[in-house]
Amino acid sequence: MKTPPQDAERLAVGEVPEQFAALLPTADCGFWRFDALRDEIQWFGEWCDAVDIDPCLGPGHTARWAAQIHAEDGLPIAQFRELLAGRLETYEAEYRLRTRAGAWRWVLTRARAIERGADGRVLRVAGVTLDIDARKRAELQLRETEARLEAAVWGTQIGVWENPPEGGFRWLNDWCRTLDIDPCDGADYSECWRAQIHPDDRARVEQAWDPFKSSRAGHYVVEYRMRTRAGRWHWIHERGKVTSRDADGRANAYVGVCMDIDARKRMELALQSQARILETMREGVVLIGAGGRIEYVNPAFERMLGAGPGALIGRRPVDLLEARIHGRNRRQAVERLLRRASASGGSRTVLLRRADHSHFTAEVVAVEIAVDGETKIACVIQDVTERTRLEHEITEVAHAEQRRLGAELHDGLGQELTGISLLLRAIVPRIAVALPQSAPQLDEIIVHVNKAIDSTRRMAHGLAPVSLGRGGLIAALEALAQRMRGDGAVEVRLRLGLRCPLRIDEASATHLYLIAQEAVTRACGPARARRVTITLRVNRLFFTLAVVDDGESVEATATDEASLRILHYRAGAIGGSLRIQPRRQGGTRVRCVCPHAAPTGD
Repeated sequence: MKTPPQDAERLAVGEVPEQFAALLPTADCGFWRFDALRDEIQWFGEWCDAVDIDPCLGPGHTARWAAQIHAEDGLPIAQFRELLAGRLETYEAEYRLRTRAGAWRWVLTRARAIERGADGRVLRVAGVTLDIDARKRAELQLRETEARLEAAVWGTQIGVWENPPEGGFRWLNDWCRTLDIDPCDGADYSECWRAQIHPDDRARVEQAWDPFKSSRAGHYVVEYRMRTRAGRWHWIHERGKVTSRDADGRANAYVGVCMDIDARKRMELALQSQARILETMREGVVLIGAGGRIEYVNPAFERMLGAGPGALIGRRPVDLLEARIHGRNRRQAVERLLRRASASGGSRTVLLRRADHSHFTAEVVAVEIAVDGETKIACVIQDVTERTRLEHEITEVAHAEQRRLGAELHDGLGQELTGISLLLRAIVPRIAVALPQSAPQLDEIIVHVNKAIDSTRRMAHGLAPVSLGRGGLIAALEALAQRMRGDGAVEVRLRLGLRCPLRIDEASATHLYLIAQEAVTRACGPARARRVTITLRVNRLFFTLAVVDDGESVEATATDEASLRILHYRAGAIGGSLRIQPRRQGGTRVRCVCPHAAPTGD
């Protein structure tokens, strides 16, 4: 309700027009007149009672009114005193007043001087006070909401923009600056922004921006690359919503947001590239979860096992192994193998079973990785059946050549030297009679020939130390233990744990024998061991050869490194794995584990 100027003047001097007198009790504002000399106020109407505010009638009004003002809003009284001093023409202030009930209520007061003294000081003031509590609280709530929204937008690094019907695109925050992108402010915004989009993404963006399509959908979503001021490409995610359409149905006004997705998008593209690599790899890839079950396999591994897509997910790795024993022992043996593979990060050779129950030799490289806070095992599996077959054939050829050379040494050169020794022994008596002084030389010649015979036999045995016709690997290991015992300075023992027959060809047995021979030689030589134990264990899944000694730790030399590489090669040549570890109680353990060949017709 507005009061005409002439009526305000009459109110100021205490005259209330008849047309206002009836309205004052229902007005939402309080008219008043203030006497500065007496410091008293006169209210017209019952507005103060309506809003439950003490009108502070009588002398001392200013101090009593100030006592009702909120402590954070003390400025209005100072401004009112400036009005009374004649330094202000008008007065206007918003502040909170304490009601009689103790609540705070927002009010707006406007006033002006209506009478001044000779010195210019104000004598009387007329004014009006309005109840603005609802509007002010709504305004403060809106400000608080805007502040929260601004904080949320700032915290999420979201760019907010609008494009009204009349044009004049504008950003509502400084998001572009944080990403070093030109905001393209101005009338030519659209062309400027398009020029910064990656050429490969422009067609997709234009399609999303199409005014007819976006008007039908009501919104659009598009991801593309923007060129920064520094010249690099940055991925952003844009969402727009139509807020207005023209008569033809074209969207002509939008609001939207832009988000920085560069890190996420680059990670997503990297994962897609890795997925494509995994899809095209010839090697199998398996991810085993913390629960011991398969969570992921690539197509190559499914092809290896002849399994359909997804058929291996959720299965345990032990179910894929060609294990010929059953029950508790089988699972424990296989799980120990997997733990060793993942702990060392090295390769292991195992037998895997296909869907048609045939089996093949595979080399497994396992490593522990952390995914979403969980420790999992990633395995890379390669089908080495053909490689193993070729290596086995090469080993067989080499072993056959060694056997041939050994036979020639034993049956050829050895027999010839033996014949020479016999002939010399036959002529010694006659030469001793005819030439007594030559007898010692003949005896010495016979000794050297006999040594050559022994050397030839040792060389022949070294070229073919294991012969299936002479008892095979077990007989060769017994002979090794007996020979290394020598004069009794070192105790060398052989222990056997044969749960089933040892199915191994002569070439593979030779490799195992040479591993044992090298380990025993190192223990009896540089390590100065006093006790050495050779253990051979055989079951339907694996056979294990171990050499344990109580010797000293010896610093490795270049020769030792070469010998160790040869040992690992020999183990790999027969599809096994080799580990050399120090023992807690002193000494060294050399252990070779190989998968046992399936019996014929099994």
